[in-house]
Amino acid sequence: MTYVGRRLNLVLVVALVVLAVGTVGATVLFQSSVSEVQAQNEQLRAQNEQLRENLRTARARIDSLEARVSSLEEELAATNETLSEVRSERDGYREDLAAVCEQVRRENDSVPEECDDV
Repeated sequence: MTYVGRRLNLVLVVALVVLAVGTVGATVLFQSSVSEVQAQNEQLRAQNEQLRENLRTARARIDSLEARVSSLEEELAATNETLSEVRSERDGYREDLAAVCEQVRRENDSVPEECDDV
């Protein structure tokens, strides 16, 4: 019986050692995995913060460009209004010139060269 008891005790001790080594190995492997995940997490946090900063910079640039576009649109509208006024004034002068040239043609045989294109 002692032979069986010793053998059984030896098997139990070996089983306990194998279980203990397995538990320690699993714990070390888990800790290694956790460390890798934490390192990756920190790296991703840093990248995320950089991307947020890039986004803030891009939004500020967009706001600046939108303000510039708005300002340029206002300038363009004012320039177009001025251009329209100048064209209208020019057309009035052309009409006046055409009337004067017509009157000169009726009164004289010769016409000034300014009236050639009218």
